[in-house]
Amino acid sequence: MVVYIKQLRRIGFWQSLLNIIQKENIEGKEIIYLPLNEKSKERKKEKVIKKLSKYLYSNSIKNIALEKNLMKDEKIVNTLQNDKFNIIDGSKLARFFVYDVIRKIYEYKKSNIEAGEATLIVNENDSINVENIIRIAHNIKRLNIITTNTKKFKKIVDYLYEELGIIIKLSNNIKTNLRTTDIIVNIDFPEEIINKLEIPNNAIIVNLPKNININSKKFTGINIKSWELEIPNKYKLEGFDDVIMYESVVHGKPILKIFEQIENDFVKIGRLIGVNGVISSKEFLNLRVDILV
Repeated sequence: MVVYIKQLRRIGFWQSLLNIIQKENIEGKEIIYLPLNEKSKERKKEKVIKKLSKYLYSNSIKNIALEKNLMKDEKIVNTLQNDKFNIIDGSKLARFFVYDVIRKIYEYKKSNIEAGEATLIVNENDSINVENIIRIAHNIKRLNIITTNTKKFKKIVDYLYEELGIIIKLSNNIKTNLRTTDIIVNIDFPEEIINKLEIPNNAIIVNLPKNININSKKFTGINIKSWELEIPNKYKLEGFDDVIMYESVVHGKPILKIFEQIENDFVKIGRLIGVNGVISSKEFLNLRVDILV
């Protein structure tokens, strides 16, 4: 179960004085309202969050989602994380949209994915990554995988070739030439290793791990850090990010069931977000001819 936490729009005198936490259930969603707003002092926040933590502990609640204003408050987020609560932030959901974001990029590029080439930078061969490999391989002309442990992916690579005739280039060489690849998707490599890759100056790279920057001063490409989602209205909650809301909906479900629900709910990739904010479709058309770092 995921509990949703919001600030009160209007705080009464006694609510503020006694740090009263209100609870409400809306269409099966349990919502907790905190007597906080943008004018609340740090000491006040500490008291309220301490009381919230006690309530969550006493009710065996581990998974929480914070509204946008609370998510922006690093001190509140860090305190709750230090108290061992799992804050739904959308990061786990991102891996379920790897194939969709690749398709979105090809749409922006006005190119055909069936004639394209993508490279996955990945170490873990869990069921989400394997499903992504299968989906991408079925729909793109060339798929490359760069990993530090090729043995982990040999089984799926051999299966796709022997059963379906799909060839995937598998390599553990981080100096692999990436000049011909249209899109690089970093699933789980840290920033230190990513910046050792031979990334073309004008590459399109999708970084699923948070806050990864391309350090080369010559890099003029596109670094995608996240994206918006278009989700059904029934899952939305005022004040909450749609990505966080949808992750809270599928939280705890089996991997394949999540992929199925995404399809059944017709969830789509919205705007792509880069280092400097929303990326316009024109930026994908303005990339220069490949020049290696």
